[in-house]
Amino acid sequence: MSAEPQVVPEVVPETAPRGPLHSYRELRKVPGFWRIVTVGMASKLPSSMVELSLLLLVSRTYSYGTAGLAVAFLAIGQCVTAPLRGRLIDRHSPRLVLLGCLAGYTAATVLVLVAASGPGSAATVLVMSAVLGATSPPVAVLMRTVWHNAAEHGMFTTAMALDSAMMGTALVTGPVLASWLSLSFSAVVPLIVITVLTAFVVCLLLGTEVPPRPAGKRHWLGPLTSAPLRRLLIADGLFVLAVTATDVLLPIYAKEHDAAVFTGAYLSALSIGSVLGSLALGTMPRFLARGPKLSILLCVFAAGGGALALAAQVSPVAVLVLSPVAGLVLGSVFGTLRTVGSDLAKEGEVTETMSWLTSLDMAGGAVGAAVFSHLAVSEGSGTALALVPVVVVLSAVAGWTARTPSARQG
Repeated sequence: MSAEPQVVPEVVPETAPRGPLHSYRELRKVPGFWRIVTVGMASKLPSSMVELSLLLLVSRTYSYGTAGLAVAFLAIGQCVTAPLRGRLIDRHSPRLVLLGCLAGYTAATVLVLVAASGPGSAATVLVMSAVLGATSPPVAVLMRTVWHNAAEHGMFTTAMALDSAMMGTALVTGPVLASWLSLSFSAVVPLIVITVLTAFVVCLLLGTEVPPRPAGKRHWLGPLTSAPLRRLLIADGLFVLAVTATDVLLPIYAKEHDAAVFTGAYLSALSIGSVLGSLALGTMPRFLARGPKLSILLCVFAAGGGALALAAQVSPVAVLVLSPVAGLVLGSVFGTLRTVGSDLAKEGEVTETMSWLTSLDMAGGAVGAAVFSHLAVSEGSGTALALVPVVVVLSAVAGWTARTPSARQG
């Protein structure tokens, strides 16, 4: 009598549970993850320190008005030349562009230090400040290209969320470091530290590779030939205009209501909310993967801005409590703008596309600071705060169609 064959039940492998940090664990598998994160954080510190450092340096010899103009000229130099520097990286070796910019940036730093340290022409200081901005090595923009090339299989959203969180952290720590160096040592020291740190990051990025530009003649407008990208840039500019307006209006509101002690706390609370929101969205790479994810996030920001405007009618303490809520999606919107920009970028034009977003950041910031500070003086900070959500809604409308069907998922 033969034994019956033993039936071995099929073992179905269990799917490992996906916790809230699953996407970050997957992102950590990217080759060279920790090196990319370290260089990414280091690349953001110089840009977060340079404006305050220049302001403190120039105001030591010249008026605060001249110092403010120097910062404006620095931003103009960066804004106007950012797309060109991005295009040069896409078309040529990043090594050549980075070293060329670093040489010019170092020379411009020396000239700014000399011009701002002695009695001379204010025009010289302004011109040198513009040159400093124009020659700034595009290290932060290039880091987004690095993530674009490294983070595959739906991980780019998480990468950009992490990038935005690091930028938010730098915006908190950078000005603190710059002011400490200036007050503890000399107003010259912060710019020297910025140049050394920039050189360090450039050295680490010299081996960066970008996808080869496809052969054939390309339109002189480059990425701007894409209608969805143009709408995305409008959305980006309006969004940063609203963010900058909020940053400007909160200190004015605190002064108007004899709550100057809350000035730094307001801005810190916005930044903390932004960092936490960015990290939270990074745990959900497929959240809002399809559909108008940018516009949805912008509508959330508009609601937060509206709540902040209502809180301004109550008390300074209410504004402080709601500031982290208003800032909750700021980093997420920045990250989503970069993600959508990456989706819309043509082959061989990723760095230039990201550079255009950087330019619109600066342009929107400049307009927001100028227009809403004037509104605060003429109409009051409360009225000006109530107009911020209107700008955000306009940004959401512009961003509604800034999508592609073949967008990278996540």
